[in-house]
Amino acid sequence: MNNKKIGRTAMWNGERANALARDNLGGCKGMRAVEVSMNQHLSYNLIWASRARAVIISNDAKGCFHRIVHVVAILALRRLGVPRMALLSMIETIQEMRHHLRTTFGDSESSYGPNSTGPPPQGILQDNGAGPATWTTITAVLVKCMQSEGYGFDAWSVISQRAMSLVCFGFIDDTDLILNSTDPDVTCNDLVAMAQQALDTWEQLINVTGGALAPKKSYWCLIDVNSDGQCADPEATPGELVLNNKGDPVVIERLAVTAAKETLGIWSRPDGSMHDEV
Repeated sequence: MNNKKIGRTAMWNGERANALARDNLGGCKGMRAVEVSMNQHLSYNLIWASRARAVIISNDAKGCFHRIVHVVAILALRRLGVPRMALLSMIETIQEMRHHLRTTFGDSESSYGPNSTGPPPQGILQDNGAGPATWTTITAVLVKCMQSEGYGFDAWSVISQRAMSLVCFGFIDDTDLILNSTDPDVTCNDLVAMAQQALDTWEQLINVTGGALAPKKSYWCLIDVNSDGQCADPEATPGELVLNNKGDPVVIERLAVTAAKETLGIWSRPDGSMHDEV
């Protein structure tokens, strides 16, 4: 079984058993980045239409495939029925190979692995055919952990007339956590405090996989829509969110709802527009 077949097996079994997270569409059959952006904009519209409050936290995992701890990858893929021997073949190859980079200036003198004096090299590597599926299967577990802790966005879809619940909008390593509260007694300060707890939990989960979040690529926004359909100014609702950043805390940037950001090649902002404020 080659690496691409490992990925296909995991995704096929995950889809049949409904064991994947619909929050992260990366690696899923027929799904593109534009679907993530569309779902995000529809949720923004729902927040504004219901005059609600919500926090959106954008973050990016450093290195993604290169930092995955092998035992985590094995457990996540075994959960979806990938044969043990196929996984051992893939992992042992990564741990024992001697890989040189070839560029126009020649081959690198140093190599990636093997490491005879310490722990074997980790990571699934960028060009691994099973890479996207491996991250998708890991993300499915992380999302379920967030759900079990009560974090996420719960609402009633006015179009489909169905209850909806999600933790994030994700595509591979690009993730936008979303958090709201249906309790009218929950203030903006309460929601920001809840958002900090959610961010701490998500960062710790990413750390367990071997990864970390990039502070420079992380930012957040508070949507607080009043009865007149106007969003409160950030100065009227102060607050900040902090990444632990492996023991070196960093306050991440806060954006106004009128500030647009490019995510997955698409510009968007929480007030529904796709252009930056003029």
